[in-house]
Amino acid sequence: MTDIETIRFLWRYMIRGDEQILAAAMTVPAENFAMEQGISFGSLAKLLNHARNAQKTWVTRLKGTDTAYMDEPMPAREEFAATWAAVHQELLAFAESQTAESIQKTIRSRNRAGKQFELPAWAVMLHVADHATYHRGQVNSMIKRAGGTPVQIMVYTYCAAEGIGREIG
Repeated sequence: MTDIETIRFLWRYMIRGDEQILAAAMTVPAENFAMEQGISFGSLAKLLNHARNAQKTWVTRLKGTDTAYMDEPMPAREEFAATWAAVHQELLAFAESQTAESIQKTIRSRNRAGKQFELPAWAVMLHVADHATYHRGQVNSMIKRAGGTPVQIMVYTYCAAEGIGREIG
């Protein structure tokens, strides 16, 4: 259905977006970082932790380990970047090791509600990128509500920054 180069591109974009959104989240005053906002997982801290945990869960599943959602404890605010960077490195290494054939492998998983799914690895990999984009939009809204400075994270700005096209005005 899709090719591994497109997925690698999307994952690199996802990781850049995660890095940018995390930097923007750090502009939120410390006292508002864990403030309940009634959006998604409740607080900015909880949603960022979910995004990191979900990526770690999916890369583990993609590597062949059938695991439940990894609900790891939230790191301290100043440790988010390092803990998420480790997950990002694992994601990139996994993507680089894939071939057109390997992404056809069936991945079996169970969602947080207990429903079982079987999907080809390429579909799971697209889901990982889509899930990150979905939550980055929520995080940006939460950043603004909590007194921080949101950031633009779009494929076209990523492309221009990577030398794929350019900004002309």
